[in-house]
Amino acid sequence: MKEMYLKVEVESNENCDFLDVYYRNGMCFMCHKDDKSLAEIEDAEEKGAEKLHEAITVICFGDSDDVKGAFDGYCTVSNIIGNFSLKEIIERVEKIKKMKQHVPAQGDIYASRKSGNVVVVLSYDKETRRVLFMGGSYVTNGSVEYFDKNFSFTGRGYADLESIVNELYSEGGDNT
Repeated sequence: MKEMYLKVEVESNENCDFLDVYYRNGMCFMCHKDDKSLAEIEDAEEKGAEKLHEAITVICFGDSDDVKGAFDGYCTVSNIIGNFSLKEIIERVEKIKKMKQHVPAQGDIYASRKSGNVVVVLSYDKETRRVLFMGGSYVTNGSVEYFDKNFSFTGRGYADLESIVNELYSEGGDNT
C-alpha cells in the first residue's frame, strides 16, 4: 500500500458527530469526527515534513558517494533541492536507505529509537520477514519493517546465544 497525502476541506455537519471531507473535483466522503482516517489526513502535512527532514539529514550526513549516485552526480543540498522535486528527493533517499539497510542476524545489537534500551536479535526468517528479538525482560517478534522503524543497529553483536543471554541478564543483576 502506498501512503499519499491530499489537501482536503472538512466541513462539520450540524447536530451530529460526522464530518464531510471534500477532495479532488468535489468528491466527498463522510466520516465520524473521531475517525482514524481523518486524523491521518490532518497529520499528512506533518508526516510529509518529517520525511523531508529525514531525507535532508541523509543527504547532509550520509555517505557522499551514495548521495552522488542517487542524485545523478549532485551532492550538495542546494543543488539537489534546485534540481529535484521534493517528492523525488524523498523517493531517491528511500532507495539509498533500502540499499544501506542492515539485514538482522543472530547476535546483532539494536537500540530502541525511543528509549535507547538495547535488544538483541535471536533470529531472522527471510521468508516470513520476521525478527525474533530479546530485551532485558522479554522475548518477542515482529516484522522487519516494524523492527527497522523502532530500532537502529548499533554496529555491535554477540558471537553466540549463550553470550547474549549472559550479557542481558547480567545487566539486571541476577544471572542464574
